[in-house]
Amino acid sequence: MNNTKHAVAVALFASTQNGKKHYTKASAQKLMILLAKFHGIQIQRRWLFKCLADMEAAGLIKRKKRYDHKDHGTIRQYSSMITFTLEGLRYLTAKKVEGATALFKKMLEWLKQKDMRFPRVADIATGITPEEAAENIKRLRGLIAGIA
Repeated sequence: MNNTKHAVAVALFASTQNGKKHYTKASAQKLMILLAKFHGIQIQRRWLFKCLADMEAAGLIKRKKRYDHKDHGTIRQYSSMITFTLEGLRYLTAKKVEGATALFKKMLEWLKQKDMRFPRVADIATGITPEEAAENIKRLRGLIAGIA
């Protein structure tokens, strides 16, 4: 990934209130403002969506598109709900993003509630079972504790 995609990952993390929430509904405009303000990067809307698509293809994030179907037949699209996967959180901790472990804990609490809203276990732990995810998280916590 190039520097812009790293900055987009950090901006997405910042839009989760630095790990206080387990997902974000930040619009493309808001993400571009965050990139310009904190990273000094000016990008176009198309490039932002390309970065998000690449991050989703790499398994770092999961997006859920949102629509509102009006009574008179029109459809309104809202900004997507975006959450980090476990792989994405590993990426953030490897890049030493402060607060990534707090987001880990928040996601674990969310998963323990067995809430069926977004994000679900299948969204966060792509390709592995919840037991394997818990084992990976224990290993990652050990690595983080060893670094600190």
